[in-house]
Amino acid sequence: MPFTDTYDIFCSYMKKVKLKLDGRSYNIYVGSGAIKKLPGIIEGMKFTGPVVVVSDKIVAAKTKSIVDPIFKKLSNEVHQIVVPASERSKSIKVYEDTVHKICKNTKRHKPLIIALGGGVIGDLAGFVAATYRRRVPLIQVPTTLLAQVDSSVGGKVGIDLPQAKNLIGAFYQPNAVIIDTDFLKYLPKRQIRNGLGEVIKYAIISSPSFFRYLENNMKALLALNKKVLEEVIHECVSIKAVIVEEDEYDDKNIRIALNFGHTLGHAIETACEYSKRFNHGEAIAVGMLLAGEIALNLLMLRGSDFDRMKDLIKRAGLPSDIKGIPLNKILSSHEYDKKFITGINRFVLPKRIGRVEIIEDIPGLLIKTVLKKYAK
Repeated sequence: MPFTDTYDIFCSYMKKVKLKLDGRSYNIYVGSGAIKKLPGIIEGMKFTGPVVVVSDKIVAAKTKSIVDPIFKKLSNEVHQIVVPASERSKSIKVYEDTVHKICKNTKRHKPLIIALGGGVIGDLAGFVAATYRRRVPLIQVPTTLLAQVDSSVGGKVGIDLPQAKNLIGAFYQPNAVIIDTDFLKYLPKRQIRNGLGEVIKYAIISSPSFFRYLENNMKALLALNKKVLEEVIHECVSIKAVIVEEDEYDDKNIRIALNFGHTLGHAIETACEYSKRFNHGEAIAVGMLLAGEIALNLLMLRGSDFDRMKDLIKRAGLPSDIKGIPLNKILSSHEYDKKFITGINRFVLPKRIGRVEIIEDIPGLLIKTVLKKYAK
């Protein structure tokens, strides 16, 4: 499944990407100080009801100095709901608690939900917005690199079950996405590397030139160089916007490309019981290597391309093994992968840098062999 090689050099001013969907198009703003656009966006929506900001304890504390002056400019009544800072907040229990608090605070009014945080908050708050009162307006304000380049865009929202990630969810597009790169200065280095797992994914599935750009600018990216950051985030959301426009509901075998590395990556996260052993982007990095190994064994990927993939993942400081994780747990979690449709597994595998393909019915023995190799 080929994608257009969309990489280009962009100017340093604030960037805007429009995700075009029938009747539900929205803008994605990227740049330093982008959060300042929030009052104007809400005013443009002609929304006068209460605003509910959903965040986690860490983000709420670290972003207070940036967001509080913005919230004070709103003519709307503003409420804040803070949940634990953990993947485990994507649960039925936390979802239920959040809905009860929103109901108590807003009562007779339909609220606007602002998801202020990383991927967990975006998924949780987005699912609340999709389901509370049969849907309420939503603005995504991602504060981690991973959420900025990936999960805040495209409308996939949901919560986890103990069996697997994202088994309960919906497609629900936001009214806007505000990507302020100033939030990234509060992130620990591990969270920057975590986001790079998804960044590298976009280059592998779509753009050889973007992959080369990452090879040439990885050091600057890790150092949070402003110009490089904005270019990288803009390119990732541009790639995702094109894919979502073509396959919003993931039923045309186009959007599935975004799941490269996720088949076994999600299984690894679940096997670790959503602990700190692996963050999402870290698990996806290993998942991409596992997918690459499977592609090598199927003789559909050149060794030189796999070596470049492996080298870039290593230079990003991402993990490359699954030592200490029980393989039976990974395999058990894999059985719940959402790409199973008729009982047959489906993997997104790299054919070359810039192109991936969907391959069905990968032999279980091959999957186990590759997992064992990375468990040593």
